[in-house]
Amino acid sequence: MSIPHRARCVDLIRQVIGVVTFIAVIVVNSMAGAGAISGDSIGVIANRYPSYFLPADYVFGIWSLIYLMLFWFTLYQALPSNRARPSLQRVGWWWALNGTLNIAWVTLFSFGAFGLSLLLMFMLLGTLVVIYRRTGFEHQLTLGERFGVSYPFGLYLSWICIAFIANAFQYIIYKEWTYLGLNQPIWSAIMIVAATSLGGVVVRFRGLWIFPLVAAWAVVGIGVRYPEIPVISLTAWVMAGVGLVAAPLILQFWARRIPPAATSP
Repeated sequence: MSIPHRARCVDLIRQVIGVVTFIAVIVVNSMAGAGAISGDSIGVIANRYPSYFLPADYVFGIWSLIYLMLFWFTLYQALPSNRARPSLQRVGWWWALNGTLNIAWVTLFSFGAFGLSLLLMFMLLGTLVVIYRRTGFEHQLTLGERFGVSYPFGLYLSWICIAFIANAFQYIIYKEWTYLGLNQPIWSAIMIVAATSLGGVVVRFRGLWIFPLVAAWAVVGIGVRYPEIPVISLTAWVMAGVGLVAAPLILQFWARRIPPAATSP
């Protein structure tokens, strides 16, 4: 078998596995959402150990948008005309690994293995960082690659960053650890500031403009869930405003510092 033919076969296998990965992720997550894995839905399990960094229930509707965009990525990467597209080849097998970790994370969380599920979420976050970095800077991509690859994983990465903070906070509550002399609402306010600041850092160094929008969506949801606690609700609304105002300014600064011929690390 010639090298070009072998490469085409590998790309075809990668496309097929990409489709299978998405289907498996959707099936398992649907089962977990319906409580078909452990008898209780993920929402029910999460609310057994509520933290002051847990957003209102409507916020988690963002998963529908994430999976819709990942569905579009799956179709995009499966097109024969995109088989040899460099951006997709750089994603490579990382999507399959990401999907496997997603399934394992949801399964373990469904059975209350919060420590292991948090570790898997960290690994899941790592794969998203790798995928987004390997995809390349947004301005280097075609419009199709932006909507087919960059935006789906940018949104996914942004939400998992916020979700990891929320899950870590919830795990601390589950383990009944101390809070270094600060109560939960104060820690929630600190985490809200940290999440918003992280959005600014990501925009500054990667130009990921979706992140501040996701961070604002999440922190406003926290404020909505706890309107009776001023230190949380006020911090949430203020930081959402700060993030949304500062993000375009930081993005403009980033755009001026990145030359057109820059290459992705």
